[in-house]
Amino acid sequence: MQHRVRGGGRFRWIGALGLVGVLGGGEARAEPARGGAPATANPTTVAVPIPGSDLVRGRAKVIVAAPIDAVRARVLAFGDYARFMPHYSRSKILGRTKSGDREIYMEVTALHGAVRFWARMAVRKLVAAAGGVETYDVSMLEGNVKDFHAVWRLRAIDEAHTELELELFLLPRLPLPTTLLNTENLQGASKGVRAMRSFVEGKR
Repeated sequence: MQHRVRGGGRFRWIGALGLVGVLGGGEARAEPARGGAPATANPTTVAVPIPGSDLVRGRAKVIVAAPIDAVRARVLAFGDYARFMPHYSRSKILGRTKSGDREIYMEVTALHGAVRFWARMAVRKLVAAAGGVETYDVSMLEGNVKDFHAVWRLRAIDEAHTELELELFLLPRLPLPTTLLNTENLQGASKGVRAMRSFVEGKR
């Protein structure tokens, strides 16, 4: 996933697709980026460095007790995100872009509803599942942040379990400390996979 700075708007939108309410805090712990990190009951959270900057993408992975078809259906049900994702106030599927990508709209609130963040996003069509991993790339078309990018990855472990991963990067418009931005992206990824797992497994 490449880091890209995008324009539009005047403040910041937090979370999505799990993209998730990263202003809500959390207990995620950053680990050095490495390949093949095992997924456990709690999210495995990794800071993925962005070359040429001090920023990182947040990446979190969990095992979901459900077949991949059920997980995929929930991940792609963007219109339901406001039902279970932290701090989501609106989520809507708008239709298709000219290129055929799915277009969605999300709103997130923070500071007890005093601040609203929004974005119109494109979900790129799945072309192939390389190495058994399905990848769903979500990028900002318009919003009140400089850049937002999220990637969901799914891999079937067996008929009843799926590995679920979310990689997240948010760059707000207002200047904020790099350490804060990195922490929010890590916590956002962790909270996103937790919320999605609970939703898929029927725990909320």
